[in-house]
Amino acid sequence: MHKGTYIYYPLCLVATLLLTFPALAQTAETGQITGVVTDPDRTLVAGGRLTLTNQQTKAKTTGATDVQGAYTFPALKPGAYRVEVDAANFKPGVSPELRVAAGKTVNFDFALTLAGVTQSVNVSAGTVENAYRVDNVAPGGPLGNTPILDLPYSVNVISRQLIDDTQSRNFKEAAKYLPLVSFQEMQGPEVLRPETRGMQGSNMQNDMKDGMGIAVTTPSALEEYEQIEVVNGLGGPLFGPANPSGMFNFITKRPTEERLEELELDYEGNTVATAHTDLGGRFGKNKMFGYRTNLLVGDGNGYVTHSQLRRQLASVAGDIRATSHTTIEGNYSYYNVWQHGYPGWFAYAPTTASPSTQGSKSILIPEQAPNPTREGYGQSFSGVNLTSQIGELRVKHDFNESWHLVVGGLHQIADRNINTSVNQLADNTGDYKSYTANSFSSLAPQFQVVSDLAYVTGRFSTWKIRHDVSFGTTGYRFASWSPVTSPSKTALCTAQGVCEANIANPVIDIIPPGGLFSYTKTSPSTGIYVSSTIRQQGFSFGDSIMLAPKWFLRVGASQDWTWTSSYTDTAATGYSKTAIPGGYTSQGVSPTASISFKPRGDMTIYASFVDSIQAPDIAGTSTATTIITNASQALPAYRSKEGEIGYKLRVRRINFSTAFFRLDRPFANYTTNVVNPICGAQSGTVNCETFQITGDQRNYGIETMMSGRIVESLMVTGGLTVLNPKLTDTGIAATSDRNFVGIPDFKSNVLAEYRVPVLTGTFFTLDWQHVGRRAIDDINSEYTPQYNTFDFGIKYSTKVFGKLTTWRVTVNNATGVHYWSTLGPGSITGASSGSYLAHLGDPLLVTASMRFQF
Repeated sequence: MHKGTYIYYPLCLVATLLLTFPALAQTAETGQITGVVTDPDRTLVAGGRLTLTNQQTKAKTTGATDVQGAYTFPALKPGAYRVEVDAANFKPGVSPELRVAAGKTVNFDFALTLAGVTQSVNVSAGTVENAYRVDNVAPGGPLGNTPILDLPYSVNVISRQLIDDTQSRNFKEAAKYLPLVSFQEMQGPEVLRPETRGMQGSNMQNDMKDGMGIAVTTPSALEEYEQIEVVNGLGGPLFGPANPSGMFNFITKRPTEERLEELELDYEGNTVATAHTDLGGRFGKNKMFGYRTNLLVGDGNGYVTHSQLRRQLASVAGDIRATSHTTIEGNYSYYNVWQHGYPGWFAYAPTTASPSTQGSKSILIPEQAPNPTREGYGQSFSGVNLTSQIGELRVKHDFNESWHLVVGGLHQIADRNINTSVNQLADNTGDYKSYTANSFSSLAPQFQVVSDLAYVTGRFSTWKIRHDVSFGTTGYRFASWSPVTSPSKTALCTAQGVCEANIANPVIDIIPPGGLFSYTKTSPSTGIYVSSTIRQQGFSFGDSIMLAPKWFLRVGASQDWTWTSSYTDTAATGYSKTAIPGGYTSQGVSPTASISFKPRGDMTIYASFVDSIQAPDIAGTSTATTIITNASQALPAYRSKEGEIGYKLRVRRINFSTAFFRLDRPFANYTTNVVNPICGAQSGTVNCETFQITGDQRNYGIETMMSGRIVESLMVTGGLTVLNPKLTDTGIAATSDRNFVGIPDFKSNVLAEYRVPVLTGTFFTLDWQHVGRRAIDDINSEYTPQYNTFDFGIKYSTKVFGKLTTWRVTVNNATGVHYWSTLGPGSITGASSGSYLAHLGDPLLVTASMRFQF
């Protein structure tokens, strides 16, 4: 050791003692008051305003609770004091007279009570600062009022602040900031199915708006939502039968307590300009009436020459405080997206070899994706025209501080005119023919949804054992429409009659001579009709039991019923809707059980097991060349299982969570070589198929997420998921124990925001997304390469004429990486039917905005 070190350490010790002695002397002459502030659910309340009053001199000192809900008033002279606390949405709290003695610490904790359901969140532009963290889901659902920290499930939230800072416009853009979440594009970025843990979602079973089911393969504008809540994995015991792909709840913006008037002007792509207003407030006696309105209009050329993007949104939310304990809420939204000329999707075929001998290479997409800005992958006359209208009505009532009721209903009409270009690959050299989506595949032109919700949540104790319970019902009626006469499959061609192109040399086609297929009803043989209805209703119960101060048991179950009916309307029926045999009714129970240990208030260790049912698939109809032995018949209800072990921590201004899981779900496919009298002479050949459960998808994984403020000037949110998605027992040697198509084994995303100390109001953002390789086909003959994207942004906020104004500029995919955003399996085990679908990722894209109050 250097001899200077021997001198340095004693000098530091002496200096420390010299500095410490005065502090110790001062502490001996004064005292302090400390404590924590919690809500009725024992959640720590951050940002509470505190006032300390000296009872002799009446002198006042103010303070605030930190992110851990703690407060301290140090260096107090001996005497009598009183502490008052005020926090949004809670009744003010006042301590008794507190006596402070020299050298002593007085501890007083506040347990605040709710101010009632009539309280609204006080939203004001520029004042929100949650470091992208959200501690609670919206009230009124099966999760009750339990903080996310205490839930024995992996739950994450995309906050309004995150949506604003990243200038996200739809779920596809926002989803990457939760790397635990993914999606499957169906017909472009506005028609997709969210998913978690490598499991694909359905049209609507996994998605809700304010707790009520919606069809998700329709457009959705993030400008009308406050946050998006995601429960990973199986959700059946909480929300009713659903695919094991997680539950996604879109929470509508609510009326603000104070007046809110904002205007935002955006610019993106080539010339897409958007204007968006956000207005909110309350009026009337005692602020009885509340409103929140979001209006948006955008139009212009997208990132492809001759492409067009048009968006129109009108969203209105209102409430009436009928009594001090009852609020009536109503919401209505209209959203239309017109998007033409953007890249279409690429369809590529699995091998045509017999499934029993399968192993040959399929027709595949190139591993390296082409440039999405190149004209010809989509046509200026083709695209989507999507409209979604949703109306809601909810009643919230507080029986008292512990028991709450919410009852609601929702109605959605979604019109889907999908004429996107579909590029069908013909070989492995990149040759393809283009079709319109309507002619390529049977796409529902309209959905109608009627859904309901009724939940009671509360707390009680039995023999000193505390129970937090929720019980209620959710359900929906989902009607899907079909065209009476499907369009013919005709390839798109150029003016010179060329009807084939190559990925390396795309061509510009012209609109077909007969025009695009339309659903306009002109005669009994055209138009649309209700081709299927699914009804689902479930009753669920959950109870979180405090077994001991640090041990909690959560049990729950959902009893569910599903009914389905299918119809046809063709010349054979005289163009009259006729029921198809094969509808089904099923029921079952989905249970869950969890055990949690909380070694301290800001930490949770848990283990959960979930067993959940979901609606089964239905066999297709026979064709002129293939007989389906169980045509139009439903399979038994699927049952999935999941085990999860997790850890959650909330420390300082950071939330951290991680979970290990195993998720198993059955899948069905068409099998051949079936000996069945229905097939006649074709029995036992490849022209005779049976639709049946053939295997299991088994996903192992670990997922980790962290959000918060690392230091005062640096805010970070990010995470990763490591996944092993396998197909087992497929009955086909070439596809058994193979990776599922399109699911990466590793995915991560890190978003950082840095506040420049020397430039007040200036922030820099950097986002890094990494996606691992993905199997292109079911036999895993090829993989897409891993890729990285980088986004850069700058934000500047200041006051102009006394009003907060914020400028943002974001450069997404700054390095211009070309990649496939999603790969979709057409036939799960790679049998001879179906096609895979691939979508191109977005190119380098610059978005700029200015938001100001007025």
